[in-house]
Amino acid sequence: MARTRRRPARMLMACVALALMTSVGGPTTGATAAPAPAASGKLTVYVSATDGDDDNTGGKSDPFRTISAARDALAGRTSAEARGTVYIRGGTYVLDDTVRLEGSENSWVTYAAYRNEKVTITGSHELPADGWKKLTDLSAETLAQPQYSSNSRLDTPDLREGVWVYDLGAQGIDPGTLYKNGFNWVQNPFAPELVVGGDTQVLAEYPNGDTCSTTETGCHLWGTGEKWDAEGPRDLMNVDLDGRFGAQNDWMSSGTTPRAQFEDKKQLLEDPGQRDTWSPEEMRRMTPSVFTVGDRALAGDRYQRWAPEAVPTVDDLGTRGFGDYADVPVQLDPRWIEDIDNTKAETEGWLSGYFGNNYANDMVRILSWSDDRLYAKYPSMYIPQDAWTKVKVINVLSEMDTAGEYYIDRYNDNDVLYYRPEGGTVEGKDTTLQTFDKNFFLLDGTEGVTLRGLAMTGSLVSGVQLLDAVGTLIDAVDISNVSMDAIRIGRTTDTITTMPDYETLQGGHDNVVQNSYLHDLGGGGVLLGGGDRATLERGDNVARHNEIARFSKLATYTPAGYLYGVGNSFEYNYVHDAPHMAVQIMGNDMRVNHNHFYDVVKNAGDMGAVYAGRDFTYLGNEIAYNHFERIGGSNDALYLDDGASGVRFHHNVVNGSHSGVNFNSGHSNTANDNVFLGVKHAGHGGIYHKKGENRLPLDNSWVLLSRYNAFLDVREGEKYSATPETVAAWHEHYTNGKHEYSDGAPISYPEISKWYVPRVTATGKDCTAADYSTYGTNGCSRATVWDDPGSVWVPARVEIDHAVVVGDAGFVETTATFTEPTSVYSLSRWSDKVNTNSLTASSVADTGLDLGTLKFSGSGSAARTFGSAWVAEWNRHVTAEGIGRPAAG
Repeated sequence: MARTRRRPARMLMACVALALMTSVGGPTTGATAAPAPAASGKLTVYVSATDGDDDNTGGKSDPFRTISAARDALAGRTSAEARGTVYIRGGTYVLDDTVRLEGSENSWVTYAAYRNEKVTITGSHELPADGWKKLTDLSAETLAQPQYSSNSRLDTPDLREGVWVYDLGAQGIDPGTLYKNGFNWVQNPFAPELVVGGDTQVLAEYPNGDTCSTTETGCHLWGTGEKWDAEGPRDLMNVDLDGRFGAQNDWMSSGTTPRAQFEDKKQLLEDPGQRDTWSPEEMRRMTPSVFTVGDRALAGDRYQRWAPEAVPTVDDLGTRGFGDYADVPVQLDPRWIEDIDNTKAETEGWLSGYFGNNYANDMVRILSWSDDRLYAKYPSMYIPQDAWTKVKVINVLSEMDTAGEYYIDRYNDNDVLYYRPEGGTVEGKDTTLQTFDKNFFLLDGTEGVTLRGLAMTGSLVSGVQLLDAVGTLIDAVDISNVSMDAIRIGRTTDTITTMPDYETLQGGHDNVVQNSYLHDLGGGGVLLGGGDRATLERGDNVARHNEIARFSKLATYTPAGYLYGVGNSFEYNYVHDAPHMAVQIMGNDMRVNHNHFYDVVKNAGDMGAVYAGRDFTYLGNEIAYNHFERIGGSNDALYLDDGASGVRFHHNVVNGSHSGVNFNSGHSNTANDNVFLGVKHAGHGGIYHKKGENRLPLDNSWVLLSRYNAFLDVREGEKYSATPETVAAWHEHYTNGKHEYSDGAPISYPEISKWYVPRVTATGKDCTAADYSTYGTNGCSRATVWDDPGSVWVPARVEIDHAVVVGDAGFVETTATFTEPTSVYSLSRWSDKVNTNSLTASSVADTGLDLGTLKFSGSGSAARTFGSAWVAEWNRHVTAEGIGRPAAG
């Protein structure tokens, strides 16, 4: 759709006559007679998908047909004093392009469903019933046509019975594309989705199902399962990892994997010209996985159904690893298999899941098989390891053996959809194919726009995108079946999350998403980007009173709430049923309060329901008054990873989780006045010390330094150095006592000037570039860093106090022993409030807590131990009321 432009003055009156009516006026009767504006100055137009026409005036009795026409009719006519309204009548509005609202011309307008009529905005195109054909009813002559050539891969009566086909090419319907997607790859649109009766169907897969918990092996193919604490059946085992990628302990410095080609891992290379991050195109040509097959993949030669038989030709692009791996090729790019007989062999199968860790998913294309080996195209981000492998085979027609599965044959432009419907028939069912790869609404530079009461469904990207928008209200919307996020306020830069230049841009401010149902999403719920990290100016974007369910179905690190930037809030939301995290914090002064998190992190490890990581400068964040219930696997309610600091976790109920909080090496993190029920332990944490390191700083320090340098490294000439003005702004912000948590407690870090200006041990002077060393003995890596509790690198001021625990244990401290010189570190070294003032109770009833209301009685053990004032304070703030979207009616 073309960008809205200001029309010449000589055309304006004619356009007004055709396009506008006031809230009290009737339709115009002539092409040149504009209606008089209402006394209030409001402008109202109507849209109807059933009886509208874009040549109408937009009156209630002669509405427009499209939302875009209504937008154009109001363009330039509205203001804060004279708001416009677009009433959308009930019906389905199929989009071929985004409804773009731009700048002041499209500001101060409400787009709303008329009197609660059901309005559905969709990018999905219906598949008319007469286009569906039952496979077993097609004649031999029809099946001999080229577009149906893959049907023979359904090679048993059981596989063929109940299958229906749809010739997309004959109907001119785009079959879409499958792209490589995964954690820290630049995101592409996801696979087209088939929706039947409002429910997204399943791309043909093996093994079937998504009901398995984190460690159950039935729903995925596995390696050893070692890192999941599972007994892996060894379905797929990697070939010659050390020879092809280097030793596991060297993966971050070997240069042999994509993750090692990001600049935060390359800062020690002698040649500065080699320190920049490789492009995504270069990374996609890196060495892919090769597996030997076993167990379920081998049984009945099952793996031979997933790809053609061939040993691929591999092109060595001449790039080698670093240091000890200078002779190891790192770009071994296998060629595509040519001349596939698609009557026998699958042509576009993928492996999707976890390859080199248990917290972030990836996808690789299955290229071919030979003997007992399975060859892939494209690398995974991390070294693929047997201990982590947990994947599904997807997009394989011969595995379409369960009701609800579908497959699109795109080989040689066949463009035929195969589907196995529930009940064996598509008759009487509404079927749509989702190939729309645009937003439903894009608000760019607008102010005061409202979207209310609209349902939106069917996009391969995000549903609603806000860029530099101010004062937007998204109220009571229903967004489903989008492959990325439901709503994005701002955009993220296309880089890995551990990099200093990963941030949100164009977030705007004072935007609100409320009372909405965001569900069945490939990505996340609401991205709340906004605020300025350099100046700590707030964004004040809010998501509240929403229900966000069944998200992160296609991608990890796509939570119900992303809080990026400064001063955004996620409050009173009901978040449930997801394989990964619920909230991610990447910024400052955020609030995650009064939410109910239920049945999340079901299919990942090393993760928390609320997660923040890898930045010492994420300060002032509050997680309070939440109910965490059924956190899956061996995961945490709150996970502060790799130095995340300055988080206040208070007055939360953690009910059924492996642990409550994980404080992994950050400073000034507090977990006070919380309840932990049915947990293995209330929390754990300490120094980042996992691989037997005995020298400081630790081997992951360049990741942390890169993020730290993004704002508050005082060295001159660095790529992301802060200005003195930035350091001064942060010092003022966190020492002036003007900023508060939700309960009025001050957000204050009086030591900030000491934290963020590292000093040389011997001289006391500011550290310079020459003083920094990853492994060495220079002053900036020893006493000022690890022996001084005022150093930013020390996990000081950590507290876990006044905890009510019904479970196995309280907070479990880890200790770390280092040499050169010998020192033993733990959190208690720098804090006298670690695991203090705890109440251990035998049952929930004994504590006096009512899980229905989240209130304490005055007679339980909590009241006896902590006193009536503590109970009164808890009951004043903590409530189960108001969480989630309001009840209908």
